[in-house]
Amino acid sequence: MLDHARIRGLLRQRPPMILLDTVGEFSPTSLTATKAITGSEHCYQNLPDNTPLAGFAYPQALMVESFGQACSLLWTLAGLGPADRIPLLVAVNGLAFHASPLPGDVLEHQVRLVHHSSTACEFTGRSHVKGTTVLDIGSLLVASLPGPSPT
Repeated sequence: MLDHARIRGLLRQRPPMILLDTVGEFSPTSLTATKAITGSEHCYQNLPDNTPLAGFAYPQALMVESFGQACSLLWTLAGLGPADRIPLLVAVNGLAFHASPLPGDVLEHQVRLVHHSSTACEFTGRSHVKGTTVLDIGSLLVASLPGPSPT
């Protein structure tokens, strides 16, 4: 299991865009990660006080970004690409949203590696809240690009 401190050290994203909290399970071909949604997140800061509960639905783009970060962690932990290269999302297919998570919910991403080569990886998976599927991703394609040059 990885805690948030370790995740923060592995991801290239920086706060406030680190959208994972823990990794519970890992194998070279799969990973399970969580993201706790809180009402104090940046995406809710400008909502008026009279916003109905439905207005607090977690943004779909952030769900996909969080899932993508789980793919990035699998890429890194499984050594799917050279250390001097970084994964970059290039395509998502078969995307289906089934429910809208709210503050207080914990997203659980289940990511599985479908294929990998020296320059690309394909992942698939789904995200759950309390056992209910909220997101299906048929295919998420990642390309391997050169990382930034050391300064």
